[in-house]
Amino acid sequence: MTEYIMLAISCIFVNNIMLTQNLGACPFLGTSKSMDTAVGMSMAVIFVLVMAGISTWTVEAAILKPLDLQFLRTVAFILII
Repeated sequence: MTEYIMLAISCIFVNNIMLTQNLGACPFLGTSKSMDTAVGMSMAVIFVLVMAGISTWTVEAAILKPLDLQFLRTVAFILII
């Protein structure tokens, strides 16, 4: 039974095609009156996600894994953003 629950959660959150296709639509729709502002906002989102990913990976590899605090991954990601 737990395998079916995990499969459902995986399909809803992880392998959701609509979610992955529309991930970048929010910044575009929020500033879509001008193409310049939409491109600028999308570049800002890309920059923040890349820098947050690099920073989170560094914090996890240097601090969380050696101290066995991997359960704080989500908190670290939120704090870094």
